[in-house]
Amino acid sequence: MYADEADQDGSKEFLIYASVFFPSDQLLKIHKGMIAIRRKYGFRPNDKLKFSPGGVSKDVTRQAHTDAKNAVLKLAAKHQCKACCYITPHAIAKGQPHDNRLKFGINTLLMKFDQFLRENGNAPGMVKFDRTTDFKQEQYFKEIFETGIVFQKSQKTHQLGNIVSIDNTLNGTSHLASLTDIVVGSFRFIINEPNKDLVGVKFLQSLSKILWGIKDEKGVLLVRERGFCIRPKNITVPDYEADINALTARLNEYASKK
Repeated sequence: MYADEADQDGSKEFLIYASVFFPSDQLLKIHKGMIAIRRKYGFRPNDKLKFSPGGVSKDVTRQAHTDAKNAVLKLAAKHQCKACCYITPHAIAKGQPHDNRLKFGINTLLMKFDQFLRENGNAPGMVKFDRTTDFKQEQYFKEIFETGIVFQKSQKTHQLGNIVSIDNTLNGTSHLASLTDIVVGSFRFIINEPNKDLVGVKFLQSLSKILWGIKDEKGVLLVRERGFCIRPKNITVPDYEADINALTARLNEYASKK
């Protein structure tokens, strides 16, 4: 699992933390596929292939960058990657210290990945989070690995039995991190850019092919509490509940369009 956050500064409505689950037997194919995409669309070795166009040489046109991102999302679907997204309204999150806002997202993604591993052959998994200096992330990973996730209110501990490693990663050290940035950026766009629905629909169509879920008896993919996790689970303030309902209604509308 690779994970990264978006819009943590409160400038948008929701804080987003998202991750990609990579099948271990597909890693080399994904790695080589990313290299092929970079070459096809004119990315130099030190150009960043991320959701944002920053860090890309002027030789890469805006259209080429867009096409490259679309190709990356198709590559993820082709090789059975799965995505999981955590969101929480900043109106609620601002009541917590900054490090807690990130820790809550980390906790949810780790527990969901552990659940995914148990549900898929009781497999082992390794985790990489994008490095941040906003809090002592390495120390937090050490605490989780040694003692488990401690819930603040109950002080109960949740053990991550199928995760064998938790660590940081850096941009430019893995094409998996590059792919993850594009997935996270796509989630950020459809969630926090409500006025750009045409592009949002296209991104959701791409993400729906990798979003982790289970199908019901009618074949409908159910993603809540798997690929799409809204926190807190129980919202008692009417205004906050209305914001969440508006978001889910908009995403359902996106999903209904062809």
